[in-house]
Amino acid sequence: MEVIKFKVPDVATAIGVLETSLKREMFLLDKSILDTKKKLRDFEDKYRMRSEEFFEKFNKGLTGDDQDTMLWAAEYEALKLLEKERSIIKQMLSQCK
Repeated sequence: MEVIKFKVPDVATAIGVLETSLKREMFLLDKSILDTKKKLRDFEDKYRMRSEEFFEKFNKGLTGDDQDTMLWAAEYEALKLLEKERSIIKQMLSQCK
C-alpha cells in the first residue's frame, strides 16, 4: 500500500475536510452505481441474460456491435469502475480518524 502525504497548516481541519469530501463522493458514487445497475437490469430483462454472461460473450466477440450491445458493454464497464472507486474511497474513509 502506498502513502500520500500533504502539507497542511491544521491537520485536524484538513482531515475533517477530506472526510467530508470523501463522504460526499461516496454518496454520489452510490447514486451512480444504483443508476447503472438499473440500466443493466433493463438490458438483462430485455435480452434475458445476466450482464456477467453478456460481457463474457462481448469480450469474445460473440454479441455483435449494435447500439444496445455497445451501450450494455459500456454500462457494465462503468459499473466496474464505479465499484473500484467506491472501494478505494471506503478504504480512505476508514483512515480519516
